[in-house]
Amino acid sequence: MWESIKDRLGLKKQEPYVQNYIEESNMRAIRYMCAFVIFVETWMILRIVRIVFFGGEERTVEWIVVHLRLYIILLVSSILMLWFSVTYGKGRHRTHRTVTLWKASYSIICAVFGIYVSYLDYVKGEQIMSFLTMLLFVACLLVWTPILSILFISVSFGVFYLMCDAAVPATIATDVNMFTTYVAMVMVSLGNYRQRLSEAVKDKELEDISNHDDLTNIANMHYFRTHAVERLKEAATNGRMLTLIYFDILNFKTYNERYGFSAGNELLVKLAEAISGSFESEETARMSDDHFIVLTEDEHPERKIDLLQEKVYAYQRDVYLRLKAGIYRTNGRNNDGAEDINLLCDRARFAIKSIKDQFDVTYCFYDEKLHEQQRRKHYIVSHIDRAVKEGWIKVFYQPIIDSETGTVCALEALARWHDPEQGILSPAEFIDTLEEYRQIHRLDACIIELVCRDYVRGIEFGQVTLPISINLSRLDFELCDVAQMIRDITDKYDVPRERLEIEITESALSRNAEVLDKAMENLRISKHNLWLDDFGAGYSSFNVLKDYSFDVLKIDMKFLDDFGQNERFEPILKSIIDLCDKLNMISLAEGVETMEEYDFLKEIGCDRLQGYLFSKPVPMDQLQEMFTDGRLKPYIKQ
Repeated sequence: MWESIKDRLGLKKQEPYVQNYIEESNMRAIRYMCAFVIFVETWMILRIVRIVFFGGEERTVEWIVVHLRLYIILLVSSILMLWFSVTYGKGRHRTHRTVTLWKASYSIICAVFGIYVSYLDYVKGEQIMSFLTMLLFVACLLVWTPILSILFISVSFGVFYLMCDAAVPATIATDVNMFTTYVAMVMVSLGNYRQRLSEAVKDKELEDISNHDDLTNIANMHYFRTHAVERLKEAATNGRMLTLIYFDILNFKTYNERYGFSAGNELLVKLAEAISGSFESEETARMSDDHFIVLTEDEHPERKIDLLQEKVYAYQRDVYLRLKAGIYRTNGRNNDGAEDINLLCDRARFAIKSIKDQFDVTYCFYDEKLHEQQRRKHYIVSHIDRAVKEGWIKVFYQPIIDSETGTVCALEALARWHDPEQGILSPAEFIDTLEEYRQIHRLDACIIELVCRDYVRGIEFGQVTLPISINLSRLDFELCDVAQMIRDITDKYDVPRERLEIEITESALSRNAEVLDKAMENLRISKHNLWLDDFGAGYSSFNVLKDYSFDVLKIDMKFLDDFGQNERFEPILKSIIDLCDKLNMISLAEGVETMEEYDFLKEIGCDRLQGYLFSKPVPMDQLQEMFTDGRLKPYIKQ
């Protein structure tokens, strides 16, 4: 009962959002009200000036002084209040106490003005419009809590009635009219409050819907970005450091597939509750899928992250789940991009990527080393087109040896990046980066074109020309029509297509099987031999041999790491080579570095060999010198 009474009288404390909504509504109303009052008071002051200088109305000096003083006070007050409401709209003076003080002061000035001016009019038998207008403005147009509205209107009417009745005793009709007007104003002000309160509550509900994640009921990224930016600006201004943590669940997709989306959603809800509970009163949000984000002042969140990891363990059932966290610390200055929430998220996410394959590592801080890696990745992606155009991309060739004759029967083309600013970039670095950002097809198209140029140049100068194998990324088959791309380039340089042999990694065969099947068929129609690269590096090798047809099987160099150390190495490798014979495939072993390995592979029937024993990858000119001086001999088909 008491709670209901408090609510109706406006004594119940409202949520900050509702309170701010009503305050903003009042500030908008005040701007319109002040603009109108400024116009009217300016007109009234000009009217008095006209009377003083030009006459036209009989007014006493006392009347002129009193009214001019009142008009000026109200005009100045309105100008100041208009200034306050405008600066409030720009984000200044937003404390509730400040707003209340200004609003109350202006309302009292307006009420006093209306009471006094209308009292003077009433004494002369004129209408009391100034009092009614001012009271309508401040008691009905502005929104007050019901108890304040009743008090303000009651006091204003009481003071005005007593002043008027003392000067000219009120008639019964005057009493009735005054009371009726009083009741009407109270009802209007109360109705205005209830309507505005209802609007604020509904707007808050809509705001909650738009700003909160439907599944987990924590903030979404729209809300997070808005509030995090303000917090970051404040921290940068005050020189304080903040910590941004980006969470990701390893193997969540597998969990979803195993137990269904309902179980996956339940897991996300539990994790969201755990994260928001661990970082209570901090900015937490669900970014997307199984990604969550936190902005906190905690400088050492490692213990909290470890506890969250333990909770994820408890949720995992028989699917191995692992919580990964990327952590970025702002430096408390304005010059590090600390106000760019997207940049901070990218850096924290980059920290996660650096530990994705480290199952025993839960979190990683973004540091200078990772910053340099990210900078170089950005450089690679943003400069690949320029590198192709200006010749920074080079082709090196590594010989492939026929094991029986010891002669070079083919070459493998390998990409190198000689950058004028960054120096020589590691192939692992720029190839992985271009694959990550889905730009690898630009590099591979460049390599094919450079290989064709070298082949044509070799024919022109009477040099040794051999079949050349080209490595294709698994993404090439998704990003472009590989067969058509190679046809266009070979036709451009008039290079026989059968002289280009295509290496496809084993990992490529596990994705987009339909697209890959069609591409491989088109490559065979174009007379390209197909090589299976990195055989043995994955776990689906024998399924690949069952489902696809290849001309060459390239055994991953990791096999030779166990040469002479693992007794199972020899029978396994021999079995693979025997299998190649039975499937009419040429066997090729990578990573040959010693004569012992050479002799062993030759003895068990491996057809081709490749490795530093014969030559490291070198430019075409250097390779031709090796043919000329006899260090390498080209294969001559019998």
